[in-house]
Amino acid sequence: MVVLERGRVGEGCSFGNTGWICPVLSAPLPGPKVMGRALLGMGRRDSPLLVQPRLDAAFLRWSWRFWRASTPGLHEAGLRATLALARDAFELYDRLAEKTGLKIHRSGMVIAARTEAGLAEYVAMIEGAQRAGYDGPVEILDGDGLRRREPALAGDVVGGIFVGAERYVRPEELTAVLAETLRAGGGEIVEGAAVTGLTPRGGRWRLEAGDHSLECDQVVLAAGAWSARLLATLGVRAPFEAAKGYSVRASGEGTPPSHALYLAEAKVGASPFSDGVRLAGIFDLTGIDSTLRRKRIDAIIRTSKPYFGEWRPEPVLEQWAGLRPYPADGLPIIGGVPGHQGLVAATGHGRMGITLAPGTGEAVRSIVLDGRTPAGARPFALERLLG
Repeated sequence: MVVLERGRVGEGCSFGNTGWICPVLSAPLPGPKVMGRALLGMGRRDSPLLVQPRLDAAFLRWSWRFWRASTPGLHEAGLRATLALARDAFELYDRLAEKTGLKIHRSGMVIAARTEAGLAEYVAMIEGAQRAGYDGPVEILDGDGLRRREPALAGDVVGGIFVGAERYVRPEELTAVLAETLRAGGGEIVEGAAVTGLTPRGGRWRLEAGDHSLECDQVVLAAGAWSARLLATLGVRAPFEAAKGYSVRASGEGTPPSHALYLAEAKVGASPFSDGVRLAGIFDLTGIDSTLRRKRIDAIIRTSKPYFGEWRPEPVLEQWAGLRPYPADGLPIIGGVPGHQGLVAATGHGRMGITLAPGTGEAVRSIVLDGRTPAGARPFALERLLG
């Protein structure tokens, strides 16, 4: 096995995220009221959403398909599918940890709200996940109960939810462990090899990546936000956009959070590590653009502060921006590429890459080695986006 990595292992969209293994929040982004909330929020300085509309056919098609995917029925079907894909995530990560020493934080996740409306939104979201098959323990707590669970929270947090089964990892540690395991098993990783050419040739595939070229029998396309460009070279045009997210790591003073923490109204996630707390959020639809905008970093810090008591996200030790791949219906793409034997796609996981990675890996293994698409992967077939 050879992996062609456009940059360095672990420095892509998995470098600066929160590292959550979080099935309970695996609902696809398109859903009822999402478009309305997005439009209302776009005028706010600290809105977690920024859209720079483009008057090209690809963006208009993506927007149209996103709107169509926002019906209650399609949203629930997508949630059921992602929960099924994530069903064995905890067990599979435990196996990886036993073999490699990967550290998994098992303290659970806290959702904190500063308004009754914010709390109601996430109670409804959790209840939707439970109807769709989520069976982990859930506690809905008032402000005092939530602060007993997470003492770092401020006095004006009105309540929240504790989801005890959810976990998190440090994402750059996870990617390092995966790379080490692959190499130990005889695999090769070529870094600095951005694939620009993907050509079928006599029943095989030829890949061009700068100074590197490779011929092989089967290809797994897992190119993140650049996947759509490679598919387009083959005439496969899927509605697919890059959504930029940001994060900061701050040391702070006072009592830091001790759980994975989601700040409901701010739409910011927090993961405490030994060298600081990582805060991540923002959904910028600005195309393939990894520019770090200071105003967006400031927005994460400013909107996070009111949720904490003594602790403040200062000083900032690290800031980051990365691109998350989003198909128009918010679901990943897993499976063979129609009309192209030997080409399998595993991309488009958006903000759920770490949660859905084990299930995706199992599905890809079955497709590539056994020639069989598992039932759990069928809702994510690329064909759904090509009609």
